[in-house]
Amino acid sequence: MKTKLRKFMQQIASYVEIVLAAFLLIVIIFLAGKFIAESVCGIGYENATLEYFLEQVMTLAIGVEFVKMLCTHTPGTVIEVLIFAISRQMIAGHVSGFEAFAGVAAIAGLFATHKYLYSRTFGDEDKEEKEDKQEEKEV
Repeated sequence: MKTKLRKFMQQIASYVEIVLAAFLLIVIIFLAGKFIAESVCGIGYENATLEYFLEQVMTLAIGVEFVKMLCTHTPGTVIEVLIFAISRQMIAGHVSGFEAFAGVAAIAGLFATHKYLYSRTFGDEDKEEKEDKQEEKEV
């Protein structure tokens, strides 16, 4: 009975996660369309700077990466979300020299973690899994 209840709860949680990811994607598409329309028409951007546009675009990119993270459940997608979030803060915000150094160190640490503790190549997790399965068959 407990096992069936746990499986049922895991399935419900999985469906809720998919619904949330779909809702978030719809919101991102809507906001991206609104941002593009306002940028082309120039509505409300009398004092807009490059920093403002970078902040908006990076926020949308983080949202897309977050949707990918909700759908794939791999450590690589979590690392990608963190990299985008840290780089957005460094690019869009006014950071001091120490904060910039800490951000670069954090991004370098995330890349090192991904490379040495997770996979041999960044972004090729599926390819690596296929190669590992093929090596097992050969042995």
